[in-house]
Amino acid sequence: MRACGAAAGPSLWSAPARGGKGTRDEFVLGFRVHGHMCNPAGGLHGGMMMTVADLVGTMGGGTLVGLRKFLPTVSMTFDFVAPAKVGDWVEGRAEVVRQTRSLLFTNIYLTVGEEKFLRASQIAKIPSGDGLAFGKARLDRGAEVAAHRPAS
Repeated sequence: MRACGAAAGPSLWSAPARGGKGTRDEFVLGFRVHGHMCNPAGGLHGGMMMTVADLVGTMGGGTLVGLRKFLPTVSMTFDFVAPAKVGDWVEGRAEVVRQTRSLLFTNIYLTVGEEKFLRASQIAKIPSGDGLAFGKARLDRGAEVAAHRPAS
């Protein structure tokens, strides 16, 4: 077993779908807990749990309601129920509570197996217009950045 702080690469995956486990109506984001993700007590660091829950809420909740744009988080609360340990496979799932014209309310659960170890509640802003769409993101900005770089 690796000690906390040891270098190990993260393993993240997401599966957009909708509904109950294994159906098309569910969004799942999962990863394996590595030592560098842990606190000194050997449990998954709370900051890592909150980061993953934020991603699951905005990406998963947005996917479930058919939004393909960046949703900034307005508010989040967290309940830390139990620790996750090195080697655990963690899955995060989103449940949409309500959607208004400008806000998305989501509950998020992080689990190891069937055990829930974090519950979060999130409110995200739904930007007007097209916003920053995931499908339109440009990853290679090398030429654009070079054009704005000051001459030496």
